Amino acid sequence: MPKHLLLTLILLFIAVNSYGEQTALVEKKHLSNDSARPLIKPVNESTLTTQSKLNSSIPVAIDSLASLFKVMAEANRSIDFHSLMTYEANGFITTYRLAHNIKDNVVEEQLIFMDGPRRQVVRRQKLNACLNGETRWGLWPTNPSDNTLTAYTLKSSKSERIADREAIVFEILPKDNLRYAYQYSIDKETGLLLRAVTYHDSVIIERLQTVAIDLLYADTALDITDEPDYLWRVPEAEPCHTQQFEPAWKVSWLPEGFVSGGNRITTQGEQVLMFTDGLVSISVFIIGRSNNKLKKATAQHGATVVVISSEPSSDKSIAIVGEVPIETARRIAVSVKPI
Repeated sequence: MPKHLLLTLILLFIAVNSYGEQTALVEKKHLSNDSARPLIKPVNESTLTTQSKLNSSIPVAIDSLASLFKVMAEANRSIDFHSLMTYEANGFITTYRLAHNIKDNVVEEQLIFMDGPRRQVVRRQKLNACLNGETRWGLWPTNPSDNTLTAYTLKSSKSERIADREAIVFEILPKDNLRYAYQYSIDKETGLLLRAVTYHDSVIIERLQTVAIDLLYADTALDITDEPDYLWRVPEAEPCHTQQFEPAWKVSWLPEGFVSGGNRITTQGEQVLMFTDGLVSISVFIIGRSNNKLKKATAQHGATVVVISSEPSSDKSIAIVGEVPIETARRIAVSVKPI
């Protein structure tokens, strides 16, 4: 799920209120906490090429998707910031305020909805490393490599000004029409993601943009309101544990490049099979049909799609949740069969 931390919180909130439980494969590499060192030195537009290679004078060369994710992951693990952002999808624009603080190896995030009913989402997570030096907290792949991102190509296109800061624009283009394309604008000084645009067939699916951002270099406590109808806390997930079991179902078709990302059992006892292409994730839920009340359905919010279909040879329904086009999700759903 190739998105800024804000978008993860937004989609988690939507999932709880509209669908229920949803899993995202979120991983990051354990990196330095040196926030004073710029990740990317400013470069002129003339230093950019239409290829993925940037000028070699940049300390952290962004010449692949793996290096791009590494820069953004380090920025989110080492820099405190408060920002005002807009999220556009399904013909609507919503404004959010995000606080992102790091203290004592713990990341705190507070997302406040600025439109509609008063709502906020709070997330706290330790930045503990697993035995292999990696952690599952965050958005970007753990130890990313080009071997797990073969379905995409990376191009740098231009420089632009966002939220009164200089940014470099990167395009992440799929090699097929079965997944989305992306445009990321990252801050030249810090590596923070300032704008993320998801599109398909030249149509914008969703857009997340920073309107204003303050970089903080001192501890700033979050002002959390504990009103029951206002606050939703994201539970902290175990960063190193991946539940494994022998699934009774198989997915016969996936777009090229998708591999198993593990599996789990929901609190309702349902199996979930997870897959990733290194950039986005797909969750396949095997759901029991109670008195055949669960009907076929398709829903989409921005880039996130939910497709529910019945499996004719069993009493189960299949729910596909992921950031892929509807046609791709439907094709995956009909390929899910009992073993």
